[in-house]
Amino acid sequence: MLIYSHCPVQLHWQLLQPAVSQSEFESYPLVKSFFFATGMQFLRQNRGVLSTRRGVVTITVGFTQPTVFTFRLTYGKSGVEAVQVRWATTAGETLGKQWE
Repeated sequence: MLIYSHCPVQLHWQLLQPAVSQSEFESYPLVKSFFFATGMQFLRQNRGVLSTRRGVVTITVGFTQPTVFTFRLTYGKSGVEAVQVRWATTAGETLGKQWE
């Protein structure tokens, strides 16, 4: 899942079919290698910026092994407001959480 952190200028070096455009790469969420090393995966969306109607968003990720992780959501036009959450999971669990 190197494409979440590195995007080669020459598309053939991505070794992906189809290759990911620069604009698509820039829309991905910022995740560290820990995300994939612990067996986490995006199940529905994989965008770093989500637009909402009425300010409600659901983020769904899956887990292949028990893990503890922390994530941060920023919101508002300034991006100053934030929610930071620590979560523990079990193997095979799907986390679908809604924030308002």
